[in-house]
Amino acid sequence: MSKRIKYFIYGFVAVLVMILAGCGIHWYFTSTASGIRTAVNFKSNVNNGMEREITVYNADGKVIMHMKGKFDIQHSNRSLQYIDQNHMKHNIYFGDNTTVTVNEVKK
Repeated sequence: MSKRIKYFIYGFVAVLVMILAGCGIHWYFTSTASGIRTAVNFKSNVNNGMEREITVYNADGKVIMHMKGKFDIQHSNRSLQYIDQNHMKHNIYFGDNTTVTVNEVKK
């Protein structure tokens, strides 16, 4: 086999591997919950937070605080984080007497 054919095959395989890797990365960031969370967290970090709505409830379910604005949220072991079907990120924090919900606001 000539050098020219070997280099062509190596180049073709390298391009094919890059295309498959790109497809895999795209699938991960658009089709898995973990990938979507990673993308949303990266976007939040780059933009110094994101537009969010925060509502705090008392133990009886009455709203005691409601805010909209750009927030960066830290997570603890007493929280629930999820992304809905519209790729919106939601966090619910549980306290002894309060529950806080944080919902991403779509622009």
